Amino acid sequence: MKIKVTNLKSILVEIISILLMVLFVYSALSKLLEFQNFQAQLGQSPLISAYTGFISYSVLIVEFLIALLLAIPKSRYIALLTSFGLMLMFTAYIVVILNYSSFVPCSCGGILEEMGWKEHLIFNIAFTILAAIASVFMATNKSKTILRLIVIAVIGSTVIVILYLYSEHTMHRENPFIRRFIQGTATQTAEAELTNNSKYYAGTDGKTIYFGDSQAPLHIIAYDTILKEKHHYKIQLERENFPFVSVQVRIAPPYFYLMDGTVPVIYKGKISDWKAKLVMYDNNYYFSKAEIIAPDKIVFRAQQLKTLYNILGTFTFKDSLQVQFAPQLLQKQIDGFFDTDGMMQFDRQSQKFIYTYYYRNQFIVADNNLNLIHRGNTIDTTTKAKLKIAHIKETGQRKIASLPATVNQLTAISNNLLFVNSKLIGRYEPKEMWKQASIVDVYNIKKNTYLSSIYIYDINKTKLKEMFVVDNYLYAIIGHRLHKFQLSKKHFNNK
Repeated sequence: MKIKVTNLKSILVEIISILLMVLFVYSALSKLLEFQNFQAQLGQSPLISAYTGFISYSVLIVEFLIALLLAIPKSRYIALLTSFGLMLMFTAYIVVILNYSSFVPCSCGGILEEMGWKEHLIFNIAFTILAAIASVFMATNKSKTILRLIVIAVIGSTVIVILYLYSEHTMHRENPFIRRFIQGTATQTAEAELTNNSKYYAGTDGKTIYFGDSQAPLHIIAYDTILKEKHHYKIQLERENFPFVSVQVRIAPPYFYLMDGTVPVIYKGKISDWKAKLVMYDNNYYFSKAEIIAPDKIVFRAQQLKTLYNILGTFTFKDSLQVQFAPQLLQKQIDGFFDTDGMMQFDRQSQKFIYTYYYRNQFIVADNNLNLIHRGNTIDTTTKAKLKIAHIKETGQRKIASLPATVNQLTAISNNLLFVNSKLIGRYEPKEMWKQASIVDVYNIKKNTYLSSIYIYDINKTKLKEMFVVDNYLYAIIGHRLHKFQLSKKHFNNK
C-alpha cells in the first residue's frame, strides 16, 4: 500500500512539474515574442511600473530557468519551491491590485490575456497550491519543507508590498519618464463646430466659454458649457488707429481685455456692452505675452533692453500705470531668450501663476505678485534646452539654427492641476500611439507630483491645437472642432 501511495505521489509530482513547465515556457515565450507590449503593460502597473526594465528581463529569465530546473530530476525540488515563490508573488500582486491600488490596469498578455483579474487570481492560487503540494510530496523532510514554504510566502508577499510602496512614490515624485494611462480618466461628452482654424480660447465665467479669432480680432464667439448655445459679439474700440500685429483677447468676467504687445496697447471693457477703453499705451513697455491675474493686474513677458533676455513682470492699473519686474523667475541656460520661451497660465482657483518652458522639463509656480513658490519638473529627462542658436552679425539678430527639441507644447491649469501636452515619447510606450493621438500629462502643482496621462486622439489626422479646463472638464480644439472631455475626479485629485 505504501508503494502505491509513493507511486501516486511521484505521478502527481511529475504531472504538476509538467504543468508548471508548460505554464512557464508558454508564459515566457509569449512575453518574449511581444516584449515591447509586455514592457508597456508593466509600465502601466501601479506596483512595479518604476522598475519595468529590471522586472521585464528578470521575469523572463526566471521563468525559463525554473522550467529548465523542473525538467531535471535532481533540481526539481528546488524548482518546485521556486515555482511556489514566483506564483505566490504573482498572486500577491493581483491581491494588491484589486484591493489597494488606486486603479486597475489592463491584464497581462499570453495565456492569461483573455482572463479578468479575478480569474487571474483563481488561476494563480491554483498553481501556487499545486507547487506547494508537489514540494511537500517530493520532500524527505516534510516539516522542514512546510517551514520553507511559509518563509518563502512571507518573503514573497513582503517584496510585493515594498515594490508597491516604493513604486508609487517613485512614479509620482521621482518619475523615470514612465507614463501611466488609466482607463476612464477622460471621457468625451460633447463636441461643436468652430467654423475655422483661427479660433482660440479667450476665457470663461464657468457658464459661458468665449473664443477669439486671430483672423477677425474684434469678433468673439460664445458657447455654453455643453457646447449648444452660440452667441456672437463684436468689440468696439475707443481708438483704432494703431498698427496692430498680434491682437489677443482675454476674458475674465465681468471684464475683457484686448492686447497687442507689439504696439504696445491694452484695452479693457465689460462683457455687458463689449466697449473697450484704452488703459495702457506706452512705448517703453513692449511685451510678447500677457495673462490676466486680477481686474487691474496683468502678468507680462518682455525683453530686457540691455541683455535681450526674457523677463516676467506685472502691469497694475490703478490711478496710474505701475510696472514691477521679477527677474529671478526665468533662468537662462543658453541665450536667455529662446531657451526661456514658454507658456503662461493663471489658476484663478488657487491664485497661482504658472510658466512652463517649451524646451526643458520645468515649470515655475509663483503667487499673484510673482513671488516664487516652487519650481516643478515634468516627467521627461530634458533638464537642459536642446537648442542651437545662430547669431547674425549683419543684423545683430539671433535665430534658432536647427529644429528645436520641443518638450512641452501646450498647457492648461485648473484648481492646482496642470495639464501639459508633451512632445516626447516616454519609456515603454507604443510608438504607433504617437501617430494617432496627442499625450497630455497631468500634475498636481500643490504637491508637485505627476498623476497620470491622457490620450487625446487625432481627428482626420489633425492633432490637438489648444486645450483648456473648466471645472471638471477638459476642452480640446482639434482643427476647427471643439471637443469636451469629462475628467475623473477619482484619478485627478487636486488635494
